[in-house]
This record gives sequence, structure tokens and C-alpha cells, in this order.
Amino acid sequence: MSSATSSHPTSLATDNGSIASDWADRLVSGVRATAFWSAAILPILVIAALAVGTISQYPMLLAGALVLNAVCAIVGHNHTPRR
Repeated sequence: MSSATSSHPTSLATDNGSIASDWADRLVSGVRATAFWSAAILPILVIAALAVGTISQYPMLLAGALVLNAVCAIVGHNHTPRR
């Protein structure tokens, strides 16, 4: 019986490590998915801003949107959407 109680803390340490690993994997996956979809949708918003004329009033907005799109494309590159 004493061997059963001594193995219990070891299994808890292993479970905590896998819980932390699962949490980190989900966090990275969520950030990657958000970046992927942002990189897909952001050009549509840039085109809409060009059509409305907002970009001509605020050219730094275009520069910021292009930089943000590049960063999102790099971060979301490894995302594979599930069906």
C-alpha cells in the first residue's frame, strides 16, 4: 500500500506538466489561427479603405496595415484550418 501512495505525487507532477503543455499548445494554436485569418481578411479592409479614400487622408494607416498584414502572414503561416 505504501508504494501506491508514493507513486501518486509523481503522477500528479506528470499530469501538471501535460496540462501546462496542452495549455501552451492551445494558446500557440489560437494565436496562429487568429494571425492566419487576420492576414486573410486585412487586405479586404485595406481595399475598402482605398475605395472610401481614408488612405489618402492617413497614409500612415496604409503603412501600418501593410506591416500588420506581413506580421500576421508570418505568424499564421503554419496554421492549417480544420473542417
